[in-house]
Amino acid sequence: MLEGNFISILVLIYSIRNCKLSRILNTLMVIIGVVFFSGVCNAAPTCDSPAFAVENVRIDEIAETGTKARENGLSKATSKAFNRILTRLLLSEEDVSALLSKAEAQDYLGYFHIHNETTLAIGYLGEIDFCFDAKEVRRLFRQNGLAWAELVSPPILTIPIWREASGAIVWSENNNWLNSWNEHSKTYDGLLSFVSIKPNIKTQRQLREDAIFAEKPEILKLAINAVGASQLLTVTAEIDHYTTIPVLRLSARLFDENANPIATLIEQNHELNGTKNIALLFEEFQYDLISELEKFWKEQNIILPQSDFVFMAHVSVESLSKWRSLQETLSSMPIVRKVGPILLSDSEGLIQVTIAGSIPQFTANLNSVGYILMEDDDEIYISEKR
Repeated sequence: MLEGNFISILVLIYSIRNCKLSRILNTLMVIIGVVFFSGVCNAAPTCDSPAFAVENVRIDEIAETGTKARENGLSKATSKAFNRILTRLLLSEEDVSALLSKAEAQDYLGYFHIHNETTLAIGYLGEIDFCFDAKEVRRLFRQNGLAWAELVSPPILTIPIWREASGAIVWSENNNWLNSWNEHSKTYDGLLSFVSIKPNIKTQRQLREDAIFAEKPEILKLAINAVGASQLLTVTAEIDHYTTIPVLRLSARLFDENANPIATLIEQNHELNGTKNIALLFEEFQYDLISELEKFWKEQNIILPQSDFVFMAHVSVESLSKWRSLQETLSSMPIVRKVGPILLSDSEGLIQVTIAGSIPQFTANLNSVGYILMEDDDEIYISEKR
C-alpha cells in the first residue's frame, strides 16, 4: 500500500508540472513526495517470523523504461526471495522445485521494504527486504502434503582453527581457512544461527589459540559465554607433510553450552595431488558439514502436514490477561494447530493443545518463546521461564 501511495504521489507531481502551476506549489509537492518516501524507507517493519524473512535482496534491472525496469526487478526479486524461503524451510530440493512450478511468489508476500532505490531512464537499482506471510506459506505446505521446519536454532559459535607445525592459528586475519568461516557467519541464510567472535587484544589473551586447539573446557566455555551461544562448533584444517603426498586433513567437532564434547561430526582427508585446489576443498567441506547440520536440525524440528497429536496441559494463572496471552502465544507457534481452554480457576487453567509434531518438538518451540514444559506423573505443565 505504501509503495502504491508513493507512485501515486509521483504521478501527481508529474501532472502538476505538466499543468504549469506555480513553482512554489510544484516545489511543495516534490518536498512532500521526498519526505513521504523517506518515511517509507526509514519505517522498516520487523518480520514477525524470522524464518520467513529475506534481507538485502539486490536488484539491477534494465528495460525499455525505468518504470518497467522497476516492475520487472521487483517481480524477479520477489521470486528470488520466495525461492530462498522454500529452500530454507522445506526438506528437499524436489519439494522446492515442485512448489515453485505451481505457486506464485506474490501471492504469499506479506510486505517488502526498500532500503534504497534508483530509477534511471532504462534501468532500476534497489536493495530490498522481504517478509512472507507465514500463515499462507504454511497453508501452502499443508495443501501440498509437504513437511517442513521453521524453528531457528539458538546461536552456534563457530571457531575455525588452522594447524601448522608451529602450533594452532585462530585469530589471524590473513588465513583463507579462517576467513572463509568468518565470512560464512555473515552470509549464511538457513535455519541455523551461526555467530563468530571478533578478535581483539583482550580476546586473544583470554582465548589462547593453543588452549582452544587442546579443547580446554574452561577456555571453550569462556568463548561460548562471550557471545551467548548454546553450542560451539570447531572446524580444524591442517596439511600433513609427513606423507608421500601432502594430505589436507579437515574435521569438525560440536560442543554443548558447557563445553562438553557432543560429537565429531565429520572428518575428511584429501591428497594434494593437483586435481583440486585447496580453496575448492574448503568450500566442499563447508557445504557437506552445513548440509548435515541442517538436515539433522530439520529432522529434529519437522512439522508434518497431517500428523496431529493432542494433549492436555496445566498452566498457572496469575491474571486473566496472562491467561489470554499464553493462549495467543501458543496459537502463534508454527507447530501448534489449535489451542482450546478446558477449565479455569483462580490459580490454574487447563488447555487442550493440538500440535503437528511431537512433545520434544513442541518443547523446543516453547523454549524459543519464553516458556518451559514439565512432565510429572503423566501430567504436562506449562509455565513461564524464570
